[in-house]
Amino acid sequence: MSNISLSDSNKIYKRKAKKLFNEGLKQYKLELYSKAIKIFKEAIKMNPGDYNIWNQIGVAFDKLHEHEEAIKFYDEAIKIDPNNAIAFHNKGLALKDLGRYEEAITIFDEITNIDVTKLDSLFEKAILYDLLGNYKEAIRRYEVIVEIKPKAHLVQHKLIEARKKQAEISNVWKKKLNKTELD
Repeated sequence: MSNISLSDSNKIYKRKAKKLFNEGLKQYKLELYSKAIKIFKEAIKMNPGDYNIWNQIGVAFDKLHEHEEAIKFYDEAIKIDPNNAIAFHNKGLALKDLGRYEEAITIFDEITNIDVTKLDSLFEKAILYDLLGNYKEAIRRYEVIVEIKPKAHLVQHKLIEARKKQAEISNVWKKKLNKTELD
């Protein structure tokens, strides 16, 4: 009969989970995503309270373009640590990949409530507004990022493009109004 305390047992399981997690990361880096998922799921059995394992399974499913499945794992990570923006961000990206832009915007709103310094989330939100054709909102967010990081060249490019699209829409409306006035 073993004299291992519950505390010691938990430590052993957590160490085994960490080893499995690291092995899963190796498989992930080799782009063996299905194999990584299998290993990560073994790690979850050893330490179901580890946010990182749940999140990483979601990331691996995303790499396999199984975004719905990924979202389930991000949701579990969020339940464990609702103040960690990483799983929220990953969930937002998965929703974006599924074309569920409005839902993704809501998730990126959550991130800015958790951590206002997450410019990558603000950038994703701007892109989503851009994809929805809401250039005014996209421009607002691009401008905030450029103000904070003036050398963000990709953001500057996106800002210019959104302004051009907004101007095109304005010109179309002006032409329609002018035509209506002439009729």
